[in-house]
Amino acid sequence: MKKVVFLALSMVSAGVLVAGCGTATQAKSSTSTTFTTIDEYHGITAGAPINPFNSNGNNWLGYDQMQLGWFTNSPTNPNSFYPGLAEKWDVSSNGSNVTIWLQPNAKWSNGTPVTAKDVKTSMAVAFTQGNAQSFYLGSVKVISSNEVQFSQIPGQHYNLFLNNLLQQTIVPSFEYEKLMPTNIWQIINESMYTGNNAAKKALATKAETDLTNLGKTIANYSPAKDISAGPFVLKNLNPGEALLVKNPDFFAANSIKVNQVVFRNYTGNQQIWNYLIAGQLDAAPFTAMPTNILHQILATKGNQEVVSPSYVAAALAFNQGIYPYGMLSVRRALAHVIDRQAVQKVAEPVVGTVSKYSDGMVDSATSQWLNSAQVNQLDPYSYNLSKATAELQKAGFKKVNGQWLMPNGKPWTATIYTVNGFSDWIEAAKVISSEMTSFGIPTQPSIVSSYSQYLKEIAQDKYALGFWLNALGPEASPTYLRIYGANDGYQVVGGQLVHYPYTNKTQGNWLDIPSTVPLPNGTLVNPGKLTYELNSLTSTQQRPIVQQLALATDYNLPMITLWNYINVQFVNTTRFGDFPTEPGLLDNPPAVWMTQGYVHPKS
Repeated sequence: MKKVVFLALSMVSAGVLVAGCGTATQAKSSTSTTFTTIDEYHGITAGAPINPFNSNGNNWLGYDQMQLGWFTNSPTNPNSFYPGLAEKWDVSSNGSNVTIWLQPNAKWSNGTPVTAKDVKTSMAVAFTQGNAQSFYLGSVKVISSNEVQFSQIPGQHYNLFLNNLLQQTIVPSFEYEKLMPTNIWQIINESMYTGNNAAKKALATKAETDLTNLGKTIANYSPAKDISAGPFVLKNLNPGEALLVKNPDFFAANSIKVNQVVFRNYTGNQQIWNYLIAGQLDAAPFTAMPTNILHQILATKGNQEVVSPSYVAAALAFNQGIYPYGMLSVRRALAHVIDRQAVQKVAEPVVGTVSKYSDGMVDSATSQWLNSAQVNQLDPYSYNLSKATAELQKAGFKKVNGQWLMPNGKPWTATIYTVNGFSDWIEAAKVISSEMTSFGIPTQPSIVSSYSQYLKEIAQDKYALGFWLNALGPEASPTYLRIYGANDGYQVVGGQLVHYPYTNKTQGNWLDIPSTVPLPNGTLVNPGKLTYELNSLTSTQQRPIVQQLALATDYNLPMITLWNYINVQFVNTTRFGDFPTEPGLLDNPPAVWMTQGYVHPKS
């Protein structure tokens, strides 16, 4: 597995070397200052627009695609950021109002200053993409050419308001304003109405439709050239690689010691391994690999691994709407059938550790949120076939001639779905399929051709068992939204929590978790509502809710957490030195390292 934005959050596929992936675009005269890497968020799509809102857009985060700030990935402070296009910011005491001041020398690559107008236009675009609604942005006020004030929707107190705001993409007003009607903010304001006035509700519905349609137009827009406010600007690309050159108008251009960046295209993990073994990458992000590949990579001159914390885990998820997986005894039985030690050893020996619990968090987060008494309430679901047998017999299953029959009398067979190129998931599915088959549940792995198809079909209830990333922290809210959010039918509409049932096949509820589930002591809780409440609470206020969610998740097992990922990246010190060691900085793209004064070419 590899990181991708899930919005990402994140993944990759495996493949073979693509013909023509040479270094044709590199300038031979400046090889020593050419930094070669890959983009973990997407491959190169020749012919796609230079547009960060296009799903295949040829833009690179931190290089020519800029944000107001860069997250430090702090597990305790979700508002900890490095400056981006924003030089500084101020947050009101209740967190509902934010004022940012732009970098005084920020310019676009055509020499035009970056202004507050660009920021306001970018936020209007964010509404058309459905992004601004997710953090309850209510209004944007231009105070001066470099000062902007943002306010949440009145009555909302989303504690990740600043966090989400600073991570919005900023684009030039002179390029994107022309795509929107002059009354765009009137449309935005009308779309936010949540009262009972019939006329205003009709306007809100029309406004939402207008924004959705406008969002498609903007996503399909193709600018004539790359206009960057970042340290680099796209010069040219082909199917094999893209060449970006230093942007002399970047506000911190003096900190950038790299003249140009080459992004190699890739179709999966295997290709990235080959690049690393050949010593062709100066930096490479998290990539799943077996131990023998790691040894080959580290044997290459200059290659070094860099380890930083990760708040992501891999899990086997259940569609409880598909028989018999809605039965708690079935999920618990399978948790005892699966030997997580054996699975991790084969699937993710290099960048994974066996998960102790299935409470929705990585183990390091569990130790921070739960006290020892609460941890003791968690069931580790150790590998134990006797317990698995007892769980199934209790639920009315019978084993006949070595195969389990379901309570309805039919033989129990299973398919575990993974994605083409997700090498760790594929290997894990093989091990689990073998374990389940040996236990008396004939099981086979099935590989879906692409991740986009996987997401589409899992939402259409085509998979009873499928691999899933969970524990997407470090904050508590996104961690549990991964389970008790849109994938379980919970969405925020008009500032209110709405639950779409499993029977509604248009809203993506494929987990079908009951609205209320028990804690180990028998108390019933609503995990979707509890997760929603996390949005407006401080870390201290969140603690009792996180503790309930952890206990409920481990007790009811909507998914079995198999391993926690470790963020292992690679750098090559042959051509460049002065790489950062700070974990928060390492979690950002290398161009952000360069902006902070790191990464110098060796003479």
